[in-house]
Amino acid sequence: MISASVSGGTVCLRCRLRLLRQSTQPFRGSNRDRILTVRQSSLRCFASESTARFDVDPVSEGGQDKPSGSQNEAPQGRKHQGDKKYELKRINGRKRHLVGGRVLTEDVEGLSTGMLGKPGHVIVMRDHSLYRKKDRLPAPESPDDEPNSQSITDISALLNNQRKTPTAKEVRENIDDLRPKTDTTLPKREFRKLQSLLTDGFLSVQLMAYLEYYKQHGLSRELPQASAEPIQGVDQTPKYDWIKRISPWVPLGDQQSIAGGTDPSLYGYVTDSATAKAKLAVRIMRECWGLSIAELSAGLGETRVRIRISEFLLLMRGTQWWVNGVGKTWLGPDEKIEIFRNQNTLRLVTTKTKAPVLIKSLDETLKQITTKTFPVGMVTSEPIDEAVLEELRRITNAHINRSHTHRRLHVTWIEAEARDTQGSTGLEDTREVVVRLLLTAFRPKLVTSTLSYMGPDHGRNGRFVTDTTSKEKLGWKDRMSQWARYMLPLAVRKDTSELVNISQRLPLLVEPQAEMLSGKASGFDENKEFIPETQFPVHPVKWAHDLRIATEAHFGYLLHANGPKDSPPPLPHLLTAHHPRRFAPVALHPVHFAQFETSDKSALVLPNATIVVHFWPSPAATTIIKKPRSEGGNRTPGVPPASAPVLELRLAVLGGEVGGVESLRAVTQTHVTDVMLPSSPIDLRFTQTQYALLEGAPESLSTWQPIADFLKPARLDLAGGKLEVPPRQRFPIPARLLDDPLVSAPANPQKLVSVLYTFVGFEVHRSVSVPYEGCKLTYTSVDAGLGGRRGAEVSLQPAFGEDGSHVEADMDKFHDSFLATCQKLARTDTLWSNFPSNRKAQPINLNLQ
Repeated sequence: MISASVSGGTVCLRCRLRLLRQSTQPFRGSNRDRILTVRQSSLRCFASESTARFDVDPVSEGGQDKPSGSQNEAPQGRKHQGDKKYELKRINGRKRHLVGGRVLTEDVEGLSTGMLGKPGHVIVMRDHSLYRKKDRLPAPESPDDEPNSQSITDISALLNNQRKTPTAKEVRENIDDLRPKTDTTLPKREFRKLQSLLTDGFLSVQLMAYLEYYKQHGLSRELPQASAEPIQGVDQTPKYDWIKRISPWVPLGDQQSIAGGTDPSLYGYVTDSATAKAKLAVRIMRECWGLSIAELSAGLGETRVRIRISEFLLLMRGTQWWVNGVGKTWLGPDEKIEIFRNQNTLRLVTTKTKAPVLIKSLDETLKQITTKTFPVGMVTSEPIDEAVLEELRRITNAHINRSHTHRRLHVTWIEAEARDTQGSTGLEDTREVVVRLLLTAFRPKLVTSTLSYMGPDHGRNGRFVTDTTSKEKLGWKDRMSQWARYMLPLAVRKDTSELVNISQRLPLLVEPQAEMLSGKASGFDENKEFIPETQFPVHPVKWAHDLRIATEAHFGYLLHANGPKDSPPPLPHLLTAHHPRRFAPVALHPVHFAQFETSDKSALVLPNATIVVHFWPSPAATTIIKKPRSEGGNRTPGVPPASAPVLELRLAVLGGEVGGVESLRAVTQTHVTDVMLPSSPIDLRFTQTQYALLEGAPESLSTWQPIADFLKPARLDLAGGKLEVPPRQRFPIPARLLDDPLVSAPANPQKLVSVLYTFVGFEVHRSVSVPYEGCKLTYTSVDAGLGGRRGAEVSLQPAFGEDGSHVEADMDKFHDSFLATCQKLARTDTLWSNFPSNRKAQPINLNLQ
């Protein structure tokens, strides 16, 4: 057991382990903090002089331990016994051992007896301290602690304390401890795990009390909310003034919509079979904590936004451009925007991240709301019907209301883009559009008209047939009324060879057109670039002294007002009753139109495109008279604007863009002659205009200051269908063209009057012309833009003969020849319908009275 062969008297490992086991056996009933002492054995060991010294406590002869460092200890670890001197053996490096929850330190103690002729020593395991875990507080160490029943009493008190009902504040704090501090979007597995903690750790009453407390007071204690956005039930507090109610984004999953009566905050997070307690836990997580499942947030969901009625009506006007524009820009597959008009609500079916983007875009759009007013007397002295205002709202996408006195109209609209950013501050806005639409509807251009009848039996067997196919060919206000054409039954259409003499002529002279079949103004060069300059020198342009007359025949339906309150009178009273009537053009089929082509390629006309811009004297204009400088050049108040002529500015279109100015006409007189042909598929309308032409080279017309001022800020985008121009422009008009004796007196023939004109609309004409019986037959596609007419029409114009000249003495013959050509074209049934034509043509008898 003690190895004698080991030098220095070292104890073998086997004996050391045996001694260690003996020394670690505690006494029963002793305190855990008491130091255990190993009884000394009778063995003695000796240490050599050369061995290292150990810092241990020697043992007295009585077998009691002496404290380390006591006075009985020999200095430097030496022990005197009789006359002999001994030294104790020390073991370098104290080892520690964990036994029964305590830390024991290995130490060496000397013996009073010797062993094998050397001083003996034993290994003692000294109590160092209690074993303490890192996350626990150290246990108190007191040598005076004695075993008692205090610990048992503390445990009983703890158990009794746990049996008490926790306070509401403690419950809320415990629930708040489960709330995630940062993330609000959790994986489905973590979301369900947190839900289980709430359902298993708390009672339904406690969960309900927490939910009710949150609704009344908000969060029960301060928590980080940087990324948490709690959902307040079905509705959120409106972020924008125009939002009356907004629901949280709710995932749809595999469903197309949420069934009525379903709590949106729980949809997709609980099933129908879930318990009430599970629903309470999810409501806390959704409504109070704003938590969501990542897998559901990545799919489609819905958000319902209830909008204030004024803004909602503006969004729903007309073409609903915001809804359609956003759909093309932002929405992807299966995403959509639904409209509930009876609830003033938009349903956004999008992803979770896209819903706030759409709401922000809608807010930016509603910030562009603009309101302007104007007096009703500017456009009409009659009361404006509510149906007319509603049609205007639909056309202009604006909200139009009367003032409380009914003397003014308030126009409110949404700008698609801020006018200052898109560079259209001086262009026509929605208020100006409403003014010109009302102006053209209630104050039409002053024209003189006559009506004649051409048919058998003097119309005794005819009847008015309601028209249902010509709405698009009429103006916006005329589309709201009911119209009818006077027609005869087929059985009454008898063939006759009797010629009816023309009793009277057209009111104005029928002159050949000054332009050739090319359809372009003489002198216009399409190769010259159209660039209006910013500086305007004096250009060689002037108004022509001689007036010209343009005669044009159109083919279509003469429609008479046939409403409940304005039914047409019977013939022949209809001819003199000045009953409201309109003309709807009818076009030949292109196949029939191609039959008029000739083998002479030089006679054919290439397609031509022209923009006709119409100007009327402004109803609020201030007319200024410009005198020549030789007469002083003073400006004096002039005539009312109603006496000024209307203007027609014709712009040439080359390659889809405006290429230059063709002409500017000042129309002084317009006369319309309508001919009813009830036995034919169509009727006839002759339109004669008397005008003065602004003479000058095309490049001079383009840079003439009034025209350049009008065209420079204009945005003419034919490809995009947008023509935006200034609403008003001043033009100098010769005084002789004004219908006022004070201004157009012969004594001052050189006066120029600056008249303020209002832009009232435009027409885009795309036409092609062919020769027909010595005249020019033109097929034209007309697009009059917002509120205007659209469709195709056929017109016939007198032209020069083959030699390009005419004689004044033959003007009567030229007049009769043109009417006969128009009559022949109108009575050719195969061109206008599928009816056979086997009867001879019957000349037109205008019977003008």
